[in-house]
Amino acid sequence: MEPVKVVPCLDMMNGRIVKGVHFKGMIDAGDPAECIARYCKEGADEVWMLDIKASEEGRKTNLEMIKKAAAICTVPLCIGGGIASLDDVDAIMEAGASKVGIGSASLTNDELIRRASYKYGPKAVTALVDVFKNANGEYEVMGAGQTPSGKLLAPWVKQLAEWGAGEILLTTMQDGAKTGYDLEATKIAAEASPLPVTASGGAGELNHFVDAVKLAGAKGVLAASVFHSAKFSIAQVKEVLESNGIATFRGEVDLSGIKFDDKGLVPAVVQDAKTGTVLMLAYMNEESLKKTLETGLATYFSRSRQALWVKGETSSCFQHVREIRYDCDGDTILLKVDQDGAACHTGSYSCFFNSLKTLDGGRSSTLGMQALIEEYKLILDRKENPKEGSYTNMLLSKGADKIGKKVVEEAAEALIGAKNGDKANLSFEVADLLFHLSVLLVDQGMSWEDIWAEIENRLRK
Repeated sequence: MEPVKVVPCLDMMNGRIVKGVHFKGMIDAGDPAECIARYCKEGADEVWMLDIKASEEGRKTNLEMIKKAAAICTVPLCIGGGIASLDDVDAIMEAGASKVGIGSASLTNDELIRRASYKYGPKAVTALVDVFKNANGEYEVMGAGQTPSGKLLAPWVKQLAEWGAGEILLTTMQDGAKTGYDLEATKIAAEASPLPVTASGGAGELNHFVDAVKLAGAKGVLAASVFHSAKFSIAQVKEVLESNGIATFRGEVDLSGIKFDDKGLVPAVVQDAKTGTVLMLAYMNEESLKKTLETGLATYFSRSRQALWVKGETSSCFQHVREIRYDCDGDTILLKVDQDGAACHTGSYSCFFNSLKTLDGGRSSTLGMQALIEEYKLILDRKENPKEGSYTNMLLSKGADKIGKKVVEEAAEALIGAKNGDKANLSFEVADLLFHLSVLLVDQGMSWEDIWAEIENRLRK
């Protein structure tokens, strides 16, 4: 039996977690940042955030909320609410989500799930299905604002599978009641399509989680209130599932989406997490990928030596992994890392320093933004280890007035180069300007990270 996912859900309104009964009487249930951090530590297999009023109010999901959550969440972050177009899906994925939940929009747009699945892969697309039992005793799907759609549960989940959804997140009118999952609805959905079904709505006791899996065929169990209130921890739910013979994920990452080749390898593109510069290309097998996940240090498989190797084990130029992604086809991995020293065995920051051809648009830099960071580090070193006759030390000794005067002078020189149409001179003067700005930042006890954070803050507004 495949392991069952245990999933906490954050229903969001106005930047706070809320909870009610039968989707009504919403009350504040906590701070999202605190809950996400706790759930990741407890062993959540993924975290769902649902902007519960977005579709009803006809607005987009709060992207600022997603960015803040993505910066904290160390497991897949799944987002639903207000997703009405492929542009919405793009924006949410770019904000840091690993998976999107499409619900009401699929009732009127039969292309949205299909297009999202084609672009990002089925594993990144979950169909959100809310149901209630109508007057005829049949489970009917609800749209935004809990409006009956006229579509019945079994044929609807079959349709969602045909469109390319990767799984079903089924929520019933048991939501918030703590009387147990709707086992009948969950079983109907689980038997009607090949997609894994995550049960949602009504969990209040530990045996409810067991029943959803054993009696209704759920492949995942989602809850909110019992986790927010700390009535149960995620670890406790996993323990009771395992004691009933149900396997769960224990610190493991689902690697089923990775397509290793016939030699058991997959290419890994390595990117500097701060600058976006591509550093190198290597290969991983399943063992090296698991080792990377376990240690946080990039570990690869050497095709020539037929052995694992930790990047930096001989050079001390380690790669501290911040995030691992894989592409839409699952046949290439992307590692975002903090690089110690040079990534290339030649001593170059990036392995991609050989130019095949420079096309229209001018020169490009192997270092990219890293060049500015390295220059900043050199200035910082001069401050900590002064050198006689150093121009940098002279500026630092004079303080902000002298440094500021040079910043203004270099800005004027850059403007003159621009007015004269002299691109070579403009490049030279802008480089001088950036150097003096770096000196100013060091003098003020700041770094370029402070500036990028401010720019990022402006982009969010």
